[in-house]
Amino acid sequence: MFYRNAIKTAAVSVALVAFGAQAKTFKYELQNLHSSNGEMQYPGLDLNDASSVILTIDQADHSAPATVTSLEVNFPYAPSLSVNDIKADDQSWRYYATVEDAWVYRQLDITIDGLDVGNPNNAMIHVEGFVSEAANFIGEERSLNSDQRLFSVHGELFDVTPSKVVDVKSFTVDGSHVELSLRDNPTIDPNSNYGDMAFVIELLWFGEGKENFHFHVPFGDESKFFEAYKLEVSTIPGPNGDETSISIKAKDAQGMEFETHHMYLEDMLRDAYEL
Repeated sequence: MFYRNAIKTAAVSVALVAFGAQAKTFKYELQNLHSSNGEMQYPGLDLNDASSVILTIDQADHSAPATVTSLEVNFPYAPSLSVNDIKADDQSWRYYATVEDAWVYRQLDITIDGLDVGNPNNAMIHVEGFVSEAANFIGEERSLNSDQRLFSVHGELFDVTPSKVVDVKSFTVDGSHVELSLRDNPTIDPNSNYGDMAFVIELLWFGEGKENFHFHVPFGDESKFFEAYKLEVSTIPGPNGDETSISIKAKDAQGMEFETHHMYLEDMLRDAYEL
């Protein structure tokens, strides 16, 4: 139908906007979920087949330490478990917490293993809950008794940080209406083998349906702290007439404004709809 290589130019604006940096909240969900009851079972308390696990992480910017702020485990046959005040074990990729008055128990110990908090996406993690046997949960003063395990859940973490539409642009292509909706938060690019980030542009092409286009975020390790806010549209002369070019304007954690490289609208549609 049509094809052009993306224009390999990058325009960078350094206009400073007036708002201060603050911690950004990221949400991750455990997918490909496997779970079961543990060795410790209480009559009527069924903790099999956990339906979802949601992990929340706060981080101010890419150079600041990330903090695990909450864990929520939902079960189909029992009330959900909410975990806060989660601490890191400096000796391993383990996080732990104590939960008071959970279900029929006075105190539970919760462990999260395998979590690389600086790069949690696609991490395989293991969450377990134990009936508490001690007053402290620090170092060697507390040991976990597998006979007291209530439940075990493991799976792969995926970024599910909420995003919202911040800009919409409309065009006519081959006589049909095309609408582009830009979402603010970047996400992991499903087309990348290296965990690269991408802004999401939702496409609605009448007669062709809905698709997502993942627009590469070229800001390295800082990419997840950028927020898109505008679709920039320009017209560029081509061999067969004028062509529509799209770029994205975004802000970093400090409020600095940047503009991505440009791509032809026709190429975006070709890639998204596999034409």
